[in-house]
Amino acid sequence: MRVVVAEFMAPSGLKILSDGVSVQYDPSLGAERTLLLEALEGAAGLVVRNRCRVDSELVAHAPRLAVVGRLGTGLDNVDLPALEAAGVQLVHAAGENASSAAEFALLLSLALARRIEAVWLDMPGPAWARRHQYSGFELCGRRLGVVGFGAVGSALTVRAQALGMTVLASGTERTRADAERLGVPMLGLEDLLPQVDIVSLHCPLTPVTHHLLGAAALARLPRGALVVNTARGGLVDEAALAAALRSGHLGGAALDVREVEPPQDPDPLRGVPGLILTPHVAGLTEQAQDRIAARVAAGVLRALQGGPEPRRPVRGG
Repeated sequence: MRVVVAEFMAPSGLKILSDGVSVQYDPSLGAERTLLLEALEGAAGLVVRNRCRVDSELVAHAPRLAVVGRLGTGLDNVDLPALEAAGVQLVHAAGENASSAAEFALLLSLALARRIEAVWLDMPGPAWARRHQYSGFELCGRRLGVVGFGAVGSALTVRAQALGMTVLASGTERTRADAERLGVPMLGLEDLLPQVDIVSLHCPLTPVTHHLLGAAALARLPRGALVVNTARGGLVDEAALAAALRSGHLGGAALDVREVEPPQDPDPLRGVPGLILTPHVAGLTEQAQDRIAARVAAGVLRALQGGPEPRRPVRGG
């Protein structure tokens, strides 16, 4: 049996896979659709991250495909009905990067609150003379809105509470018990937005959540509020966000994810005041990647070797 690994996978996971099956490892296939479809001829398994679209066309080109492994949490690049119709199992690593993503969301919140990007760009000379302009504010005593209360939202809440923040949440009924356990009120998004100093997004991208933060939602935030998105780029209307930053309504924003990845060149958001941009790295710690790779590799082998079928994936939020 052969498994195609079409995007980066931590060596620990590759070792687990290669001990059980033949592995074709070529991370460049994630950006080469034609070559990927050719490589899948006769393959029993496929492992991807978030660049490959796993859809009905791909499944049709891989009649022997039995399992797809998704190295990460989000499933917006995977057509679940197409896999189910073809009898292809799905293995993914929900929650394994929660600590990493939560820490990064908190890092971005701190960077915005303390205006780190502006200070950095002003160094080494002018910042010393006008350092009092960069006083920023403490997170302690501030109100954080966590939108999506899955593994990452819960992990961020624990860390924010440790800093003395008050956390409000917006999520699904399924996550209400987790919020209550942490003493966090669960509100509708419209009610949450006017009450928070920072809003951090941790929900999946679906037709319902596309542009969840558009012009109207951003306008509901208090003047000077901060926006952090480490979940999926399509949750934020980028043009509306840029307008809210340029007008001064928002105090700052940080995007680790974009509607189009990588963004077009030149990036239309480059140079927008108060905006921090990072290249989808929130979950990319060594520890998280090892956990994700090991879990997916073990699940793919179990599926190919006749073990119990993995549980049907549950979307966070």
